[in-house]
Amino acid sequence: MILKISPMKHFIPKNIIPAIVCYITILITLTGTGFEKKISSRLEQDLKFTPYEKKQLVWIFFKDKGAVSDLNTQTHRYLTDRSVERRIKKLKSFNITDDLDLPVNQEYIKMISDMGIEIKRKSKWLNGVSCYASKMQIELISRSSFVKEVDIVQRYIKSTSVTQDFSGNASGENKNSNPSAISEINYGPSFNQSNLINIPAVHDLGYTGSGVLVASFDSGFDNLNHTCFDLIREKGIRSYDFVNGDTIVANDTGRMGNGAHGTLTLSLLCGYDQGWLVSPAFDSEIILAKTENTESETPLEEDNWIAAAEWADSLGADVITSSLTYLEFNSPHPSYTWEDMDGSTARITIAADIAVSKGIVVVISAGNDGFNPDHNTLGAPADGKKVITVGAVNLGKLRAGFSSVGPTADGRIKPEVMALGISNYTAFPGAGNVGYLNSSSGTSLACPMVAGVCAIMLSANPLLTPDDVKQILLSSSERNGQPDNLTGWGVVNALSAVNAAIEFNNAVPGDFTLDQNFPNPFNPSTTINIHLKKDATLSVIVHDITGRQSAVIENNKFYSAGNHSLRYNPELNGLQSGVYFYSLIANGLKIDTKKFVYLK
Repeated sequence: MILKISPMKHFIPKNIIPAIVCYITILITLTGTGFEKKISSRLEQDLKFTPYEKKQLVWIFFKDKGAVSDLNTQTHRYLTDRSVERRIKKLKSFNITDDLDLPVNQEYIKMISDMGIEIKRKSKWLNGVSCYASKMQIELISRSSFVKEVDIVQRYIKSTSVTQDFSGNASGENKNSNPSAISEINYGPSFNQSNLINIPAVHDLGYTGSGVLVASFDSGFDNLNHTCFDLIREKGIRSYDFVNGDTIVANDTGRMGNGAHGTLTLSLLCGYDQGWLVSPAFDSEIILAKTENTESETPLEEDNWIAAAEWADSLGADVITSSLTYLEFNSPHPSYTWEDMDGSTARITIAADIAVSKGIVVVISAGNDGFNPDHNTLGAPADGKKVITVGAVNLGKLRAGFSSVGPTADGRIKPEVMALGISNYTAFPGAGNVGYLNSSSGTSLACPMVAGVCAIMLSANPLLTPDDVKQILLSSSERNGQPDNLTGWGVVNALSAVNAAIEFNNAVPGDFTLDQNFPNPFNPSTTINIHLKKDATLSVIVHDITGRQSAVIENNKFYSAGNHSLRYNPELNGLQSGVYFYSLIANGLKIDTKKFVYLK
């Protein structure tokens, strides 16, 4: 008997062949010499517990941005004018853009997609993508010449950031509870929490956060029609839900997440309802990002936060406040430990510090994991080197027992500052409810109040860098001479911080004033008015939207006190039509920056 064997091709499903060809092609064309593997030790360990065919959420980081267009001519594609203006004002250097602002290379992304890998998020700051990939795909892509590293996307468990009881509304009995003689504004039952950090005195000076754009990251924001949000709604609120992929940040049927937490934190940042709730930065502008899915803890929440930070930067945010602190848990797979809270390990922490380097003040809650005598109890990104980390105290200025402590694994003091985080008076989060409650506690509630103070400081002195804000905040807090890892530099003193901000570098804004040019837009020339209360040596410098110096209108020229007008014709400097920024520098200190539009 002769056994007839069919050709092998008959045993191979036709739909498999394209995938095999694709894999082989990519392997041949993209792999580097020596088949160098770039899988992180954490991911290597994790893969031991992962079935070969199971998809794993990973980061793929690239070695470079590839063949990209000149950033200097493409800035407007990646950043709004407001973002560029913020960077020019806040960064010490006029070199305001770098490779981090370039998008992830599309060719690299296409090669990964061609392998059947599902891409979830792109990060220009981290120069990588998060995606679902099998063990085989991970092994293959790790050998690609353009890949720097493949690492696991951590599965975070959010620190219990707030305890809350929504059983009922606050009554109106205490509506007029703050002493009328202390402040021009009636804070009602919110007086104590505001007065603890000296907010009423700052408001009486006229500083309320005007002109400052604050981005709030949270699990959603319900009840935005609440009366205390009337002022920010009038200014316009831009929002995005990074969990569900749309612009709706409130709860609704079939949507993932819960917006109660965000309502609480937002009301402590910018709520305004005289006789009930008045919060520090009630006159600021607001953008909202929903990054947290409260229905489940997924690795994507790290991605969401990073994407939100890049989004906020592109819109020109001056401050980011986030009351979401995370500890990794992915049993039985490798987990973050307190030793990883070193400011350099967690991706979310790296992104938070990058945001600061772009000129954004980032304020983070410390977490609610209390005290441990052996090590820190922080959650990422509270371990950031550049962020401001906030702990919680009671009205007696004693640390709340749940408030997380440092030091970071690399020995830095955390938290930096403190504010009220026990029984804060907040808006009631329930949709359609106009009431208030004071049954919520957590470092989550202290964080937005400190972020509001930072917004007020920037309103008083728009030229402060994030580092300036942080240093002033620390040096003006109550324990500035004796910081420790329980309460940092102590309870914030908003009045002292604002006064220090105004006087910073001896630059009193009222001493030197730069007017908006007129006309604007213009052709062929425009007038720039400068007002001086005292003699000064002045320079007026023009930069394009990339931050590159384009012209010098005035260069270290002595001017006596008084009012002065400069006539400027950009054609003399060979400028092309476009948007430009001009800065006044008095006695070597940058005073202010304005924008003009030249129509050639």
